[in-house]
Amino acid sequence: MEPVFPIDVKLNLHEGKKFYRYTYNEYTTVNGQTHRSELNKNFHVTLKLLETGTFEYHIEIFDRVHRDKELSLSEKDFLDQIAAINNDVVLITDEYGKLKNLQGLSVLQDKLEKTVEKLSRSFVGRQAEDFYQFLKTFYQKENLVCKDFLRNNHFGMILHKFYGRYEQENEVKHSVRYRNFMTNTVIDIDESIQTEAMRYDDELLLLQYTGHIPSDKNWEMFYGEMRRKEIAYREADVPKLDKYKGQMLLDFETKQVLEHKLTIEFSLGENYQKKIIYHIKEISHEEL
Repeated sequence: MEPVFPIDVKLNLHEGKKFYRYTYNEYTTVNGQTHRSELNKNFHVTLKLLETGTFEYHIEIFDRVHRDKELSLSEKDFLDQIAAINNDVVLITDEYGKLKNLQGLSVLQDKLEKTVEKLSRSFVGRQAEDFYQFLKTFYQKENLVCKDFLRNNHFGMILHKFYGRYEQENEVKHSVRYRNFMTNTVIDIDESIQTEAMRYDDELLLLQYTGHIPSDKNWEMFYGEMRRKEIAYREADVPKLDKYKGQMLLDFETKQVLEHKLTIEFSLGENYQKKIIYHIKEISHEEL
């Protein structure tokens, strides 16, 4: 069926509980050698409509598996315990899934202090020490925590910026920042969705979006990292997206995410390529 405009992609579910399986696969190819990092996790989402017209999300991760040969067991355990801090967070959103604030930030801060104190007794490397210092200030600032929850590799694939009201022939754009294209770098990607890329049937709504690098801002960070890692590149080589394609499948009535996949292919010359695949899918309790 063709979409009937305007289309309102907003939450209509008063209360619900869902399970999701999330996978993150990253392939880094340097000088023809490929390293793979994989993260699998299951999590439980409870959604409830409040009297104020806002929605309450509680997202709890209960199963997490790291597959990365370059990480030691102590480092994997460190990452798991740090990530578990977020299990007590309750998110408050509007009807379009836009994050308004956090509940229980003080609980989060208290849990952080106890976790960091415990972990500090088992040193797992310089990176961990830097992480301690970062967390001490990070969880004191609600706006930073909110932004972190909306990153793709957290829960942004559920509380997505593309929820909203769509008129015919309008283009919606958002900017997303990534830190995992290359070590010690940041890059902004302009995501956009064309309304003609939307389609639905009686039960499902499909949103498709693409992304591109808007400018040469921060490119010097990538060249500097290439030089530090002694990865050869030509003067004509530039950071580029060979692919950036996202697809969200939603329940047409409730607008809850059923499946979301984002594939990114990034390169800087012949000697450095990165492929990242984010995938989240609703699963039944029996599939856990």
